[in-house]
Amino acid sequence: MTIQQKIDMACAHAGMSRAELARQLGTSPPAFQQRFNRGKFTQDELERIAAILDGKYFSGFKFSDGTVIE
Repeated sequence: MTIQQKIDMACAHAGMSRAELARQLGTSPPAFQQRFNRGKFTQDELERIAAILDGKYFSGFKFSDGTVIE
């Protein structure tokens, strides 16, 4: 699943459009759409998006021995 798909699913779950998300992030919807189309977001940006949507962003590696690297 791409980051774009994840953002769209998170927006749908939160009942927020991408345009409203952009405004909450302090950017214009067209500027956000350009970033969205490229799929290039930093970890901090993804965490901010999650917080705006009242969620939590996580990423990392989890190994069969229980080791977790986030």
